[in-house]
Amino acid sequence: MIGAKGGAGIRAENAWRQDGVPIWDRLSWVLFIAAAALVILTFTDYGVTWDEDVHRWYGVFVLDYYLSFFHDLRALHWGDVYNYGAAFDLAAAALNQVSPFGIYETRHLLNGMVGVIGIAGAWKLGRALMGPRSGFLAALFLLLTPNYYGQMFNNPKDVPFAVGMVWSLYYLIRVIPALPLPPAKLLLKLGLATGLALGVRVGGLLIFGYLGLVLLIDAIWRGLETRRPGVAVAAGSASLWRVLLPVVVVAYPVMLLFWPWAQQAPFTRPLQTLAYFSHEIFPFPTLFDGRYVPANDLPWAYLPTYIALALPELILVLLAAAPFAALAQLWRHRLTLPRAPTLQLFILGFAVVFPVAYAIAIKAVLFDGMRHFIFVLPPIAVIAAVLADRGLAILERARLGGYAYGALALYGLFHISIMARLHPDEYVYYNGFVGGVEGAAGLFKLDYWANSYAEAVGGLEDYLRGEYGADFKQHDFTVAVCGPPASAAYYFPSNFIYTGSRDQADFFISFTKDDCERSLPGKVVYRVERLDTLLSEVIDRRDVLAEQRNARIVAGGR
Repeated sequence: MIGAKGGAGIRAENAWRQDGVPIWDRLSWVLFIAAAALVILTFTDYGVTWDEDVHRWYGVFVLDYYLSFFHDLRALHWGDVYNYGAAFDLAAAALNQVSPFGIYETRHLLNGMVGVIGIAGAWKLGRALMGPRSGFLAALFLLLTPNYYGQMFNNPKDVPFAVGMVWSLYYLIRVIPALPLPPAKLLLKLGLATGLALGVRVGGLLIFGYLGLVLLIDAIWRGLETRRPGVAVAAGSASLWRVLLPVVVVAYPVMLLFWPWAQQAPFTRPLQTLAYFSHEIFPFPTLFDGRYVPANDLPWAYLPTYIALALPELILVLLAAAPFAALAQLWRHRLTLPRAPTLQLFILGFAVVFPVAYAIAIKAVLFDGMRHFIFVLPPIAVIAAVLADRGLAILERARLGGYAYGALALYGLFHISIMARLHPDEYVYYNGFVGGVEGAAGLFKLDYWANSYAEAVGGLEDYLRGEYGADFKQHDFTVAVCGPPASAAYYFPSNFIYTGSRDQADFFISFTKDDCERSLPGKVVYRVERLDTLLSEVIDRRDVLAEQRNARIVAGGR
């Protein structure tokens, strides 16, 4: 009976393989190709976000810094952006020298492809932990996380940073089973990935902390296993010099390569930047649960709430179940926990919990919801994938696997339909626990980065072409914008003239951030909406201006 059962198991496994390659790996590659195709087909749909203009110029200045052999120093004092590494911005500036597309379209194409590399990183991480199915699910979950997918086209710092972090975490996970002396090639890859993460944001220093913690726990564990304190001391010392130090030695120069400002004082300026961003000055309130609260005095629930509501329902439920599953595993195997797999899962969970807990503990200045913490989304997707993989295995043993896959497919199709209806504003997504985007309106931030302004400008142009017909180009129109001018002005036809004087503009384009759309009177002539929820609108103020002019004439005549 046992032999028959074993034979059936082998036949079932072979059914999920083709030419020795697990079908889940084949599906993963199909997923990557589909994601890359989506990027190529849709990258021109996305607007210019608030920070893109300043990052675009930063990339140009860093490129000039190198091309001038370090004589052009504009990159060292460009706004506060010099506090960031320019790994992505420099690559975008160089690509723009040869690209046939527009400046921002080129950036969006590159940004989107970098995002796909992050999805591949989630696959590698999930696969290393639990196998091919877990890897596929991790990639799928991250691709279908709207706050990642929607921003991977035009977020030049948070998404590239998240990509660097997930690949660093993957190589760190692979280092653990090879301790205390992992291969030099693996340490080199970990150093390069960490250096690239640091080359975008100094927060990549977290990887050094994670690695140090892993080495400490591993050394203590070995000492307890052997009941010899000397073993722990020897393992810890060896790991410090043969693991942590080589990774730092590789990562730090990579970081400096992309960060001109840090090159001037390599050992002090990165720490200055870390302190600066921990308590960044942002003298404005930010929306949370229907109230505007000071960004420097946020309730502790601000960040956890924004993260929770930005996750698809299934991923959130799986994430919430993860601590209970971990406790169950600890209880079941409390005397026989395998060192390496336990450490791997521990550091994966730690990479999600620690940054959020630390931000809460130091009362970090936060705004724009969870944007600064997009880097926790890939490990969250992996945690959810690990739980889903184990759940599917249990259901398959109970002969309920087919029903489970059917339910997942139905939920996936529904969720994809939501993302499709939000396109290209996927990042404003909120899950069903708050009533979706419509339920979140007025309670939480929606289009805070003005992605919808591209569509708003197109709507205004269509409106005026309908009004003036063939004479449209014979008229000039002044247009004011709430927030980032470049988000709208990049799409202006030649007869649209940007003005900073809102109250004197013919038209006013505004998103709903900080209730800006209510700041000026006028006739609404175009609304950008998703799922029946307002993201931005165009206000025609010509009649208001005419009334004001008439009132002044009358007053002057008296």
